[in-house]
Amino acid sequence: APRGLWSDGDTMWVSDSGRERLFAYNLSSGERLAARDLALTGRNADTRGIWSDDTTMWVLDGVKNALFAYDLASSELLAEYALNPANGDPRGTWSDGVTFWVSDDGAKKLLAYRLQGDALKRMPDEEFTELSSASNNSPRGIWSDGDVMYVADASDGKVYTYNMPDALDARLASLTLSDLDIGEFKASQTDYTATLGDGVTQTTVEAAAVQRRTKVATAPDDADGDDANGHQVALEGDTEITVTVTSADGSRSRVYRVAIERPVETIALVPTWTSFQWPGADGTPVDEALRGEASAVNDISDKVTAVYQWDEAARSWLAFFPDPELQAVPGLNTLTTLHTGREYWIATTESVTWTVAIDLAADER
Repeated sequence: APRGLWSDGDTMWVSDSGRERLFAYNLSSGERLAARDLALTGRNADTRGIWSDDTTMWVLDGVKNALFAYDLASSELLAEYALNPANGDPRGTWSDGVTFWVSDDGAKKLLAYRLQGDALKRMPDEEFTELSSASNNSPRGIWSDGDVMYVADASDGKVYTYNMPDALDARLASLTLSDLDIGEFKASQTDYTATLGDGVTQTTVEAAAVQRRTKVATAPDDADGDDANGHQVALEGDTEITVTVTSADGSRSRVYRVAIERPVETIALVPTWTSFQWPGADGTPVDEALRGEASAVNDISDKVTAVYQWDEAARSWLAFFPDPELQAVPGLNTLTTLHTGREYWIATTESVTWTVAIDLAADER
């Protein structure tokens, strides 16, 4: 007797009325994943709609007229929250992380709640009360993309759509960064990545909210403090730009993140000796580069026995030894920094790939 469904993108859980568990399936293959089933308390035997925020699974019960909360990973019962008496025939539930909406067959509406302390507080101003006027008289499963609420009806086989309240909207309609490519923007997608191009030292962020009276805040702060020429961000190495959108009623916020990454070069190192030209920042300390603390992305210090550079002027080799005991020998470590474009020799104990952020200012020098 399946009643409700929710997925994290990999696993799908299905509630079953009369069975004290949520059944788990592989979303792509349909294979049963019994090990990921959620065992429910005996009080939660008449399961209906379910929803999760990836941490807590919320399960409606049609007999107890309650919303049960479980730890998604362990099935541990966390809490039981009674619904409003007007919500006597709950069917489906969905949440945007702030408000829970619960469909009710008897009331023929979507009732709204917010969790406050150890109780659910009804929020009449956020309810959908005009279902009957649209002939949506048997509301069941509900879901929203943040813009539209979708409501399935058991009596006529239709799915009805309703606009979400504008005051709750905390989405961007568009996001662009000058001289940077973040790919296609989607209001529902909050994480983006862009690679810093040659000669790009700053970007102008343009962010427009979906709804009016919505607050939009960008970080880091405007580089020149002049709003007239837009919000400019100085790009120094790896940078993260965030745009925080707060809904008109102040109850919701959404953070869009753009990770700005420098282009990298991979250096394949083999046992014994490998020659390479340093592509990273000029004057990088050798020990920091090997540990991945400066310019280099990954730590290879435990696989390196020595780094050498030929000093043409002195007609001798400069050397660096990562071994702490050798570093303590006076006059032995004569190579201290790596310079962009110069050739070095490195000895490793095994094959390893060294990833180094490219110094974009090298051509200018």
